[in-house]
Amino acid sequence: MDEREDGLHWHTVHMLIAMAGLPGTGKSYLAGLLARRLDAVLLSVDLAESAMVKAGMWHNEATGQAAYFAIESMARQNLVLGRDVIVDATNHLDRQRRLWMDLADGTGTDMVFLLSVCSDSAEHRRRLGKPYRKMPGLVEPDWDGVQQRNAETEPWGTEPRLAIDTAHEVNLEQVQTLISCFGASQDAERVEISRPAARRASRSALSA
Repeated sequence: MDEREDGLHWHTVHMLIAMAGLPGTGKSYLAGLLARRLDAVLLSVDLAESAMVKAGMWHNEATGQAAYFAIESMARQNLVLGRDVIVDATNHLDRQRRLWMDLADGTGTDMVFLLSVCSDSAEHRRRLGKPYRKMPGLVEPDWDGVQQRNAETEPWGTEPRLAIDTAHEVNLEQVQTLISCFGASQDAERVEISRPAARRASRSALSA
């Protein structure tokens, strides 16, 4: 197991971390922080789709699916090279989650879904008014759009996942420790959590 400069132990097998969650829950921001901390490759489905629309393609369900396939190909290449990969996407449909599960199986990669939720509805609404990224060709969802996406979210099954409440400051050290629990090489006896930083979730949650 590798010793990192921050004193934390990280896995020796490459890891695929697939983000999930509703717009405005902070998944893209969290993905960026983790990518920097773990020195991982960060790949965004939304940015891939935005590039397609910018090139003149009509924004529809096909471009959305094509963006997932494009990111899957790039993720595969980086995993084969031995890099940790973080995929930033909503992953609200079962077929989208299966894409990453199949990728992990096919490359012999440890993986976990990181499901971001925001338990504070007022904070969630505030974030929607201040988008983290500007993506040409893609419309930022409003609160009604978030509620619709939540209704469209398919139930989770047995996928390995952690749910992180981003309503308040997230302890990245604890998130990293929890993620490492899903690595095949993790020694469970070394995991020390001072307080719960995440919880298991059966599906995305939306505070009304």
